[in-house]
Amino acid sequence: MIFDTIQHAEQYKNLNPAINRALEAARAYTPENYPGGRVELAGDSLFLNLASYETHPAEDALMEAHQQYIDVMYMVEGSETIYVKSTDQLACITQEYDGEGDALLAKKDADTTAVRLEAGSFIILFPQDAHAPGCHAEGPVAVKKVIGKVRI
Repeated sequence: MIFDTIQHAEQYKNLNPAINRALEAARAYTPENYPGGRVELAGDSLFLNLASYETHPAEDALMEAHQQYIDVMYMVEGSETIYVKSTDQLACITQEYDGEGDALLAKKDADTTAVRLEAGSFIILFPQDAHAPGCHAEGPVAVKKVIGKVRI
């Protein structure tokens, strides 16, 4: 997992060219310039989902982990808590990994790490980073978040 603000994104440019491209594309969006939907940068190898939703209580959250894609999440507007835990340490898996949906699902354990994603910040989540996004930071909040999907 990498967690930082978009002002520091340049420090990660040599990590992976597709991750760098996702961050560059994401930073172009503002609350006023946010069409929503899917934006293809390189077909199924690299795309953005421009999501708008209201955060939900952590009690309702499920952890998810992916094997085919790295998630690059950039908060355009609002704030949320994302709970993170090592995939191999999840206590209660509710759905084994499904390649078609690219997701393993599990109950959120009490010992997850809470990361607050606020406007201007981003998080990069790898297959070993199970995560429960979209949770309340301080009650329900409408968010606009870019979710970059980088094929591994």
